[in-house]
Amino acid sequence: MYNSNSTDSAYVRIATPLSVTDLQAFCTDIERLYRINPQLVFKEWRILAPMHYYLHAQNLSNEQNITVELHQEEREDGCLITYHQGIKSSTAIKIEPNITGSALMLTDDYSGLPEAERKQRLLEVDHSLEAWGKALYRYLYTWKRWQWFPPFRWYMRYVWQPMTPSARRIAYMLIVITLFEFIAFLVLVSIW
Repeated sequence: MYNSNSTDSAYVRIATPLSVTDLQAFCTDIERLYRINPQLVFKEWRILAPMHYYLHAQNLSNEQNITVELHQEEREDGCLITYHQGIKSSTAIKIEPNITGSALMLTDDYSGLPEAERKQRLLEVDHSLEAWGKALYRYLYTWKRWQWFPPFRWYMRYVWQPMTPSARRIAYMLIVITLFEFIAFLVLVSIW
């Protein structure tokens, strides 16, 4: 259960350009949300049952391998993801209206284990929350701008999303270099 009064939690709040309704629809795809995290290298993601998932990944922020079952519980203002093992008890995803459209708040709660055990397992604490928030911010602004374009949605879903974080960076560099070369080619052709 999410304990908003827990002192053993961390959170990040992201302003988004999406409406509350659009952000709620976006957040129903839990796999996409987790894959946007640039510190997670997915090895396996499985749907075990409706709202019940299996995740095997490497967390680059703490150099730990994660093998965990997740359970998603829909809430009026977002959802709560509980973890069946590990030091992290839950991640609350809360959606709020704001002036730019909406805000997304992610809260990792670690209060599920006794304090003595949490202190012994400090190396397992997930330090990727800030990077995840920044990546979600960039992704949501790009999504808002290009979601109308079907090839973009297809690329993000079937090409970009399954990529590892390093493959995404390499693909981005290749796209930029290719565009630069194409522009240079057009300039040279126009001069001749």
